[in-house]
Amino acid sequence: MSNTRNTRNNRKQPEGSPLSRVDGALPPVTVVQRKRQRTMRIRVKDDAIIVSGPASVSERRLLQFAGEKREWIQSAFLRRQHKAERLQQKRDEMRGTLLVRGVRKHVYDFPVPGLRKPVLEEHDHAIIYRFDPLGHLPDKHGDWHKTDEGDEALSHPMPDQELVGDFYRRLAKKELTQRYEFWSGQLPFSPARLTIRNQRTKWGSCSARGTISLNWRLVKCPPAIIDYIIIHELCHLRHFNHSRAFWDTVRQYYPDVTGAKKWIRDNSDEVFADF
Repeated sequence: MSNTRNTRNNRKQPEGSPLSRVDGALPPVTVVQRKRQRTMRIRVKDDAIIVSGPASVSERRLLQFAGEKREWIQSAFLRRQHKAERLQQKRDEMRGTLLVRGVRKHVYDFPVPGLRKPVLEEHDHAIIYRFDPLGHLPDKHGDWHKTDEGDEALSHPMPDQELVGDFYRRLAKKELTQRYEFWSGQLPFSPARLTIRNQRTKWGSCSARGTISLNWRLVKCPPAIIDYIIIHELCHLRHFNHSRAFWDTVRQYYPDVTGAKKWIRDNSDEVFADF
């Protein structure tokens, strides 16, 4: 979808628009007209239904288009709700763990009186959370959870999202760089440089100038998936598209493309949900 900087209009739906009568549970419609967009599109989000089209298409026609697609919109919105419910259920089930290289590791708290800064340390079979018990308050460092049932349950602190993010980024800088250097030495292409980024929807990217960008969340994936994404992006240095020639090149270095795509399809929601 085009960048919103090209937006001419960005308006909420007026009263009595075709979609407003479909389902009161649906979020409001936002109409967007863009100079560079060529077709009408609908994007369903948790808090809005975005109907966009070329600047030459009237707002009335875009709302009419949304009304014509009301059943699809309802279905897509329900799918988003069910997906969010499934992720929340899994988040609750996986509480107290972190996903590293495709494996869930338990996080065990280790109070260290006087410790200046809390830290997460990875060990063979677990992740240790070291913190100062006197400075670790619920309203300062995030959530608490109960480890036992009943009135006598003990509460233990959990690391906040900022600390977890720092933990993953440290791993990513080290491990993704190592795999990138290995594969860039194996493939006959010449990347310009590597960047580790916080991409909300992409696993990686390759710029026209040859810069490879990798999402730090890749360290949550199995090593084989990390290799696949790196090879995928490196192959874009030769084929800056997703043509048959591109996929033939990828399979030359990573034969199980189908298996990698299936893993990504089955697990990407959990990885990007950051729990």
